[in-house]
Amino acid sequence: MKKYSVTYHETYEENYEIEANSPKEAVEILLERIREGKEDGPENCSDSWADVTEL
Repeated sequence: MKKYSVTYHETYEENYEIEANSPKEAVEILLERIREGKEDGPENCSDSWADVTEL
């Protein structure tokens, strides 16, 4: 039997409506709201994959 190092990845996504003066500002506002707990982070896993390396 062989040993493997497996790194598992998940990508989450959610759509948010943000009022802002530019796309960059909209992203900054959203990230700040998530950090401060004013918005929930994404809960919907949209993709997952694994990288495997034989040891």
